[in-house]
Amino acid sequence: MSDSTSFQSILDAMMKAYERDHPGEPDPVPPASTPYIQARELPPVDPDVPSAHVRTAYHLRQGPNMANGEHAVLDQPLNSGRLTREQGDALCKPQAKFWGLYESPDRPVSCPRCQLMAERHGIVIRTSL
Repeated sequence: MSDSTSFQSILDAMMKAYERDHPGEPDPVPPASTPYIQARELPPVDPDVPSAHVRTAYHLRQGPNMANGEHAVLDQPLNSGRLTREQGDALCKPQAKFWGLYESPDRPVSCPRCQLMAERHGIVIRTSL
């Protein structure tokens, strides 16, 4: 018995069990957005004033040398001298450098580098406080 045959037989058995336990029901589909994100209300964004909102960084395996904490994430792209960040990037480093960022509008920014860069570039940090 090869690995692909055993995997296929396991997959078929799981599909039959699901169809038996849930007759006529469509496959579950996760919602496009969570109620938490829909419920948050932040002050509106003024296109003339650079702004950011707060997101919390997390890692699969937290450690003391990781950039966990609350970061300022840009609402608009920022081009200021050598500093270039896209919308959705944190001020301290691009979004791709994080394992994940999730919404936390009720917390203040705890990243010292994000705080310093927001002050230096005149960026307003929006919170729901």
